Formats: sequence, structure tokens, C-alpha cells
Amino acid sequence: MKGMSSKDIRSGRLACSIILIISLLLILFYHCYNRSYAMPVQAAETEETADTEETLTFENTAMLSALAECTTVTITIEEESAVLAGPKKPLEEVTKTAYDIPSSFVSPVTGKTVSYKGGKTMERSNKITYGKCGYLNSIATPDSDGFMKLDDRYLIAVGSRFNTLPGQYIDLILQNGVVIKCIMGDAKADIDTDSTNIFTYRSRCCSEFIIDEKTIRKDIYERGNASLKYPTWDSPVVKMVVYDAYYS
Repeated sequence: MKGMSSKDIRSGRLACSIILIISLLLILFYHCYNRSYAMPVQAAETEETADTEETLTFENTAMLSALAECTTVTITIEEESAVLAGPKKPLEEVTKTAYDIPSSFVSPVTGKTVSYKGGKTMERSNKITYGKCGYLNSIATPDSDGFMKLDDRYLIAVGSRFNTLPGQYIDLILQNGVVIKCIMGDAKADIDTDSTNIFTYRSRCCSEFIIDEKTIRKDIYERGNASLKYPTWDSPVVKMVVYDAYYS
């Protein structure tokens, strides 16, 4: 083999340099290709995943919102039902106070002792238009005899002796054992009651039944005695039970 001249050596070096440059250019081109084309694909996959996650999130949110709306409606109905049903606890579970009703009282006008014989007078519902009592009378309805009722109890007016508030639950215990379930629908004025604030001294009664003037049974209205509603009501009240429960 002949010895290589300096010219040949330079030509070889140039060729190697050209090959190296071309190789570097090819590597660079390949790298740029991956960046320009591979990355959008990856980005598209990422966006698709994000869209999927967003869609799932939206559906979940919609479902949760629907459940929340249903829950809200249910709670509202239950709350309204509780209000319309009366006290939250059964009356057997609430505190109650029993008041004995005397068989006579002293008239503040004459100073004489007056016997209580069990009469039960009446008061017209349309005359009670003030405050909580007015509201209770506005939502109460008359029964078939014209007696105003709320939560299946009779609206009555009582004196201040019993420390009751409008809407409070009361039981009238009669001498014959009959229990009349009531709600305080009005308050007797102290000026109209005896010194114990139990009896209305003019009518000699401790409980006034609130009635609807338009539908009250004729014989009851003409005689002015609520005891005529049932034969079993023709008995004096001997005890009044006041519950710590209210129609609100």
C-alpha cells in the first residue's frame, strides 16, 4: 500500500467532518420531529383525559345537586308536617301541670259564694283577631256542630290562673271521667274573672268554647251552653291539665 499524502489525509478528515455534521443534523432533526409531532399527541391525550374527568365531575356534581335538592324538599315537607301535626313529642312525654277546679267561687260584685255547676259558655271565633290567638282562630276549622278545632282539639278560652299561652295543649277532666282535649285559643281578661282568675263570674264557667257563629248548632247557640254538644259533657270540670306543649 502506498503511503498517503498530506492531501489525502486532509480530504479524509473533511469527509469525516462532513459525515459527523450530517449525523448531528440527522439527530437534531429527529429530536425536533419528536417535539413537534409527539407532544401534540400527548397534549391531545391529556386534554381528552381532562375532558373525561371534567365530564365525570359534572355528572357527579349534577347528581349530588339533584340529591341535595331532593333532600331539601324532604326536610321542608317534614318540617311543615311537624308544625301541622302539633307538638314534636307525644304528650305523654312532656311536662304537665294539673290544676284542681273548685266547686264554688266568690263573686267580686256581690261578695257572695257562687256554686259552679259545670256550665260551659261560648265565644265567637270571628271576634278573636289579635296576635297569636287571632292566627290560631284563622287556621282552625269548625266541626259538624260549629265548635272550632285545631289538631283535633277544641279551642277554648281560659283564665290567667293556669299560666297558659296561645296554642298550649290543655285537657279538661270532667267529674264523670270524660276528658275533653283542648287548645288555648283565647285568654279571659282578669277583670272578667273571680279573684282566683279561674271563673268568669258572670257566666259561672271556667272554660269558654270558641265557636263558629255561622255553623254552630242552633240549640247550643240559643241556650248558650256548650255542654249540650254531648250528653257526657254535662258534667263539671274538676281538673285542668296543662301540657308544656304548643301548637306552633
